[in-house]
Amino acid sequence: MPQPTFTSFLGIGKETVFGTPAAATAFIPVKTMSPSDKLTLLDDQGMRGSMVDVYDKIAGKIWAEYGFDGDVFPDTLGWALAGLLGDVTTTGASAPFTHAMSTLNSGNGQPPSYTLSDYYTITTRQFAGLKFSEVGLKFSGDGMLTYSAKATSLASAPSTKPTPSYTAVPPLAGWVGAVTIGGVASTFVVDGECTIKRPVTVVQAVDGTQAPYSLWSGPVSVSGKLTLVMEDDAQLTNYLTNAKPSLDINYSQGAGASAVQVKLHMTKAAYTGAEVSRGKDYIELSVDYDALANTTDAGASGGYSPIKVTVQNAVASGTYK
Repeated sequence: MPQPTFTSFLGIGKETVFGTPAAATAFIPVKTMSPSDKLTLLDDQGMRGSMVDVYDKIAGKIWAEYGFDGDVFPDTLGWALAGLLGDVTTTGASAPFTHAMSTLNSGNGQPPSYTLSDYYTITTRQFAGLKFSEVGLKFSGDGMLTYSAKATSLASAPSTKPTPSYTAVPPLAGWVGAVTIGGVASTFVVDGECTIKRPVTVVQAVDGTQAPYSLWSGPVSVSGKLTLVMEDDAQLTNYLTNAKPSLDINYSQGAGASAVQVKLHMTKAAYTGAEVSRGKDYIELSVDYDALANTTDAGASGGYSPIKVTVQNAVASGTYK
């Protein structure tokens, strides 16, 4: 008997100890969920007098990878961003709370770990020790603000079904956003994207357990693209002169306790490519950029960061991290 796709849901919980499963405390509306356990199979190729090469498959180390995506909800997006960047400072005595997120540079530099609870009718599988490796945001004037997230975790394990409870905050339409380049409002941006990445290395050891010794988060990098109505040569000149303007992608909506915001601030965005396009009835300019590390975008842990993300919502301090 087939099982229904659309009864699936995804929950997340913050771990106190890495790898110790945490119950889901928030539930993320998603469009796709892509769990994948990674079991290493080791070939037994010891020759036994026959014209064959593999006699057995021996189980090696095991871990998992997880991807999900959907429209941006200003409260649930904070989990992936905090898990990727690691430095979170929350201000506000009541809603709306403001969460400033930057690259964590103190201690061992490791962001928090989480447990994802993936329910798919047959059972719930928990992915503990989860570390985020990528969050990408995309926007356009005629669509939604969307995201995709990737993570690495310990191998999945069955668990009991949690009771989901969802945010009442609506997702954000793409046209709501405002883009500022070099401190100047840019009303001619057609679409764009910003991707924050940090590699997660699966560290294997001879330690008597099939699980990895560690899931180790590496350095943060930020890159993206913008498509602009080419009103003048200003942005092409930014590329040709290596100007490195600041770049803000700001989505805010509501007022008072219901106010929400998702803001990406990059103090130094180096254009790595710029291409003039005449494929439409008007001329466009496609720009690629890399955000550069700087002290302005750093958080409470100091050092450098290529980006500072501000998330405003009703989520209280200490929830994401």
